[in-house]
Amino acid sequence: MSEQRPSSPPVGFSAHPEALADLLDAPADVRDLALEYLDRLLRAEVRGPLLDQQGDRDLRGARKLYLDERNAYRLVYTEQRAPGNPRRLLGIHLVAVGRRYNIEVYKTAAERLKQGAAQEVPRPGMPARFQAALASSVSRPSPAQAIATTPGAAPPTVVAAPPAAVRR
Repeated sequence: MSEQRPSSPPVGFSAHPEALADLLDAPADVRDLALEYLDRLLRAEVRGPLLDQQGDRDLRGARKLYLDERNAYRLVYTEQRAPGNPRRLLGIHLVAVGRRYNIEVYKTAAERLKQGAAQEVPRPGMPARFQAALASSVSRPSPAQAIATTPGAAPPTVVAAPPAAVRR
């Protein structure tokens, strides 16, 4: 009798609406790699390096992936982790896809993260006064951390693509 490993719960996927437009606007080869990497992110096969504060751009908590051989394009995303169990990935949130030239993709990502953090997201099951306390907390998370902890990510909708070459 063969033993089967219990399957882990599916990882959710969400995206900033303009990030989906970024994907459509990207060159076909970059778009294909982005979709492939998103699929691999959802299966926890790859993880990009953490970004940090870059001047006035707050990218703390966001991650990046390189999307082409010349490293001209980047994919910026955040991870949603389980409260109390940071090893358990709950979801991936696509923030931006774009050119690295003149740090445009990072400017775009920082602005989108800032917009997302400014929006109040209701937390189902949490009393309104607790939500208000979180909203006015002096120890507010960075914009990327705020988005990464937003509940209710949709199920994955990324189409699988052939494996990408592993960068070393």
